[in-house]
Amino acid sequence: MATNVRYDKRSGVRLELTVGASQESGEVILINEMPVFLLEDSDAEDKATVELIGVSLVVELPVTGADGAGNAAVAVGHAIYKDGADYNRDATNGTPIGYALGAVTSGATETIQVALAALTP
Repeated sequence: MATNVRYDKRSGVRLELTVGASQESGEVILINEMPVFLLEDSDAEDKATVELIGVSLVVELPVTGADGAGNAAVAVGHAIYKDGADYNRDATNGTPIGYALGAVTSGATETIQVALAALTP
């Protein structure tokens, strides 16, 4: 477990995610655009338990694989935007609401988990 935690409010979301090889506990890394805090070293499968920074709620939403230029796949850690009635990766026309915790094929719409977070530009 991470040894550099000094204050733990314990309302955050902790998940096991693929983080890459040789990641060490106590570090902040990016999974695509999503910042996470590593609570343990990555294992042989490149996974580790992480705390999602600034996230206290995960919801299921119908996310479309699209951005401002057209169809675009969604992967774990991509920023998700509320774009009119849609949820997608359109940073040009949408308002940021959180990060994808699942994948969506380019052009498709799938219900996936989204970590709601106040995103800063």
